[in-house]
Amino acid sequence: MSRSKREIDKELMYKKLMPSGSSAIRAAEEERTPAPKAPPAAPFPAAVQQEDAFHRPPVPRRVSIPALDNHPMVVVNTMESLVLQKLGSVLERFSCCRCDRCKKDIVALALNKLPPKYRVMAEGQAVPDADPQTNAQIVSAMIQAVIKVRANPRH
Repeated sequence: MSRSKREIDKELMYKKLMPSGSSAIRAAEEERTPAPKAPPAAPFPAAVQQEDAFHRPPVPRRVSIPALDNHPMVVVNTMESLVLQKLGSVLERFSCCRCDRCKKDIVALALNKLPPKYRVMAEGQAVPDADPQTNAQIVSAMIQAVIKVRANPRH
C-alpha cells in the first residue's frame, strides 16, 4: 500500500525512537547473552524459601531507657483522676448525700463539663498536679455538679 508524504509510519517511528524495541535488535541481544544457569536443586520448594525470607524472627532492639521497658504503659484521662482526688474535699464542704450513686453522678456531671486530657503513663505512676487554671475549672465543674445532684438526687 502506498503512503502519502503526510502519513506517518508508526512502526518506523517507534523503531527509530526506541531501537531496543525492534525485533531484530532483541534477537541479536538474545544470541549474545548466554542462557541463565539453573539454580541448584533446593531441599524445599521455592515458595517456602521466599516465605522464610519474609518471616524472619524479629530482632530485639535496645531502647534508650531500659528502666521503663518493664512497666506496662496505660492511657489515662488525667481529668478523671484529678476529679476523683478532689471528690472527698468537695463533699466535705457541701452537705450532699455520700451514697455511691450520688458520688458517681457528681463525677459524671463534672467530667462532662471538663475537656478530657489523656496521657500515656507507666501503670501505677502518680498523676501530676494540675496547673492553677485547670484546678479552678475542676473545682468549678464539681461545685456545679454537687448543686445539681443535691437538688435532684436519683436514689
